[in-house]
Amino acid sequence: MRKSIRAWRCAILCLLLLFNVEAFSQPSRIQSLTILYTANTNGYLEECPCSKDGLGGLARRKTVFEQHQNGNTLILDAGNLCSPYRKNEAQEKLLISLTEKLSYSLMNLGEQEFSYGLNFWKENGRKLNFVSANLRDKKGHRLTPPFQIFAFEGLRVAVTGVLSESAFQNLPDELRADLSLVPIEEELSKTLVHIKNEQPNLIVLLLRSQDYEAEQSLAKRFPEFHLIISTDERLAREKPLRIGQTLAVSSGSEGEHVGKLSLVVDASKNQILSYKNALLALSKSVKKHAQIDSLIQSFKHSQR
Repeated sequence: MRKSIRAWRCAILCLLLLFNVEAFSQPSRIQSLTILYTANTNGYLEECPCSKDGLGGLARRKTVFEQHQNGNTLILDAGNLCSPYRKNEAQEKLLISLTEKLSYSLMNLGEQEFSYGLNFWKENGRKLNFVSANLRDKKGHRLTPPFQIFAFEGLRVAVTGVLSESAFQNLPDELRADLSLVPIEEELSKTLVHIKNEQPNLIVLLLRSQDYEAEQSLAKRFPEFHLIISTDERLAREKPLRIGQTLAVSSGSEGEHVGKLSLVVDASKNQILSYKNALLALSKSVKKHAQIDSLIQSFKHSQR
């Protein structure tokens, strides 16, 4: 009888130990994610002469990216990497080449990506990781995938991007003639169906728009978005705008800052539990990345 009781106790103990091992071996449903974000580079290789404090530049941006990648990290851009008008085609090609070295996870297509025309973008810009749900060529064919899924251990993040009609109208008629635009709400209604089929824990929207309070309108219409990263300079502040359960942020103008958003996510409920946002100034105190800076200086020397 005693042997039988001991055997049962051993069996129960083994089951409890097995249960605990399996429980601890499961990945935690509480996950962290760092998002480094930019917008409105506007074609500048270095700081814009218009910057009062001399902020900006791709060489400093690369340094900040390397310093602040921590664990699960995405590097995203809301749009308008390129110049708003034609200035120097060789410089634009270098801009794209250097941006490739910055290792962006995904970049939204803004209207300025087509300042040199659709063919220029196809020959040069396509090498970058661009996304756009609603921008097409004139025949209605997609230029990029409508969204992308990033899978981390225990966390899936969907990222999509859109361009507003108001921003699209900035392009001259002859450049716009090669392109077409699906209305944002019409396209997002369809794209979100496909995104949800991928069962992401977070959904991020990259937004290039000039419409007043576009972020608020889209967050209310599509509460599925956890985060909107916008080109709207009015949102460039430490405290994100909160619309319901959606956060909206911007890094500001002329590539002067890199935004850093640190998230704690409950992946079991697809909810952001906490967040911390910072705008990292690309000031003179930030050491320039040697390789990027060398390529820029060599280009400047060749242009003299």
